[in-house]
Amino acid sequence: MATMQLCGSLEHLATIRSFVAQTSRDLSTDGQDVYDLCLAVDEICANVFIHGYDRQGGRIEVTVEPADDGIRVRVRDWGKAFDPQQVPVPNLECGLEERPLGGVGLYLVRQIMDDVRFEFDGEHGNVVTMLKRAREGGAR
Repeated sequence: MATMQLCGSLEHLATIRSFVAQTSRDLSTDGQDVYDLCLAVDEICANVFIHGYDRQGGRIEVTVEPADDGIRVRVRDWGKAFDPQQVPVPNLECGLEERPLGGVGLYLVRQIMDDVRFEFDGEHGNVVTMLKRAREGGAR
C-alpha cells in the first residue's frame, strides 16, 4: 500500500497522476488499467479541488493498494460533502454544443472502474473508493 498526502489544488493533478501510475506499475498492473486508474483518480481529484474546496485548494490523500482481484484506490478529502445521487446521468445522445459544460466526469469514472463507492463523514472526511479488477490472463 502506498499513500500520498498533500495540501494541493488543480496544479497538483499531474503529481497525483504520476504517483498513481508509478504505484500501479509497481503492483504489476497492465498498461490499460494504469491508464484507467489515472483517469479515474484525475477526475475525482479535479472534482474535489473544484467543488469540494471551491478552487481554493485543500488537503487530499490518495492511497493505492493491491486488492484480491485487482487494484483499489482511495481518495480522501476534507472539503464539502458530495452526494453522487444528485448528479444526473449525462445525455450522451445530444451533440456536444447542446450539452452543458461538465457533468460527464463521474459518469466516466463509473464506466471505467469496476466498483465506485462514496462515504461522507464530517470528522474523517469524504472518501471515494474505486476498484479496478485485473483482466483475465493479464497482469494484476
